[in-house]
Amino acid sequence: MPDLAEMELYCLESRGLIARAEDAVQRLVEDGACEGHRLIAAQGLTAMRHLHRIIELQRNRLAFEALPNAVGPTVPPPRRRWLATLRQRLTPGGPALETRA
Repeated sequence: MPDLAEMELYCLESRGLIARAEDAVQRLVEDGACEGHRLIAAQGLTAMRHLHRIIELQRNRLAFEALPNAVGPTVPPPRRRWLATLRQRLTPGGPALETRA
């Protein structure tokens, strides 16, 4: 498992590779390359950006763990699905379907 210093180097390297890939995509567009070449270059750039996000998440996790007295991220409350809420409100005798006699 890499340490924080290695992850910093990986982030720096991935930023450089992404910059080079962006330049290559821009050159393809300017030179009037065919659509297939532009699409493949754009897909490669998208994949590189995704990997960069993964590397940054790992770096952030390592940096967080290095902090003294670090408290873990809070767990969000479970999300209620809209369908379950709708079913609950539409049950017979529920507040949404009450009628006055």
